[in-house]
Amino acid sequence: MKKVSILLTKYTDPLSCLVYYVTGRGYTHVSLGLEEEEERFYSFNFKGFCVETMEKHRRRGVDRSICYQIEVADESYRILKESIQLFEENRAEYHYTKAGVFFALLHLPFQRNKHYFCSQFVAELLIVSGAMALRKSANLYLPNQLPMELERFCGLRQVIPNVV
Repeated sequence: MKKVSILLTKYTDPLSCLVYYVTGRGYTHVSLGLEEEEERFYSFNFKGFCVETMEKHRRRGVDRSICYQIEVADESYRILKESIQLFEENRAEYHYTKAGVFFALLHLPFQRNKHYFCSQFVAELLIVSGAMALRKSANLYLPNQLPMELERFCGLRQVIPNVV
């Protein structure tokens, strides 16, 4: 078994503020980290696929965060790692989707090839790797909706508040 971290943060840019108020005033961004790379997290932002660090979150003024650590099977971890590597190697082909966020706010599935928003990316990796069975399609999850899914996941988790 290996550990995977799901880091939820609250940003203050205009789109994040909209997501914050519309989805229950929780978290506005989510990223995924692997056990062997404690300070690196992977996600999507306005520039597309991105690698983030705790220091980057601090510099951007994150005022609230929570980190869920879940244990996943070795095979799921391998798939996660390989998927992230493919995103990194082909990062120029991947783009952020504001339309995806808009449709997720309306609870309507919307998928455009090689276009992601942060929580869609994390949810899809968790589903595809078999790390977690989620109740909805990945493109319907906004950051604030993932904690409930993570908390219903089996007891193999650790929650670390305000890590940033």
